[in-house]
Amino acid sequence: MDLPEHWDAASVTAAVDALDDLVLLTTAPERWATVSRVLDRIEAALDAGDLVELEDATIGLESLRESFRLIPIGSAPAAGIPARVLERRNELVHRLTGKPLPKGEHDDQRAR
Repeated sequence: MDLPEHWDAASVTAAVDALDDLVLLTTAPERWATVSRVLDRIEAALDAGDLVELEDATIGLESLRESFRLIPIGSAPAAGIPARVLERRNELVHRLTGKPLPKGEHDDQRAR
């Protein structure tokens, strides 16, 4: 994908790094919905060419990663990244980097 000219490599790299970290996370299943909302923001930033929103959403994703270390009492057992979230993550990385999407397989066996 051709990114807008005003987008700097550091911001794009930070977004890709935050997206890459998702495959390593485990958390309560209901908390993955929060990740999906942040992925919506990243997708909207890409659609609009909005670098500030991309940076804000990246910070949000990084903050979630830190908060996911704590599982609320009474939550379901921690689970790896759900298949749909992994698919969206792969699509966003592809849009940011131009790298091909995985062919019919998840790039991490922890996907659920």
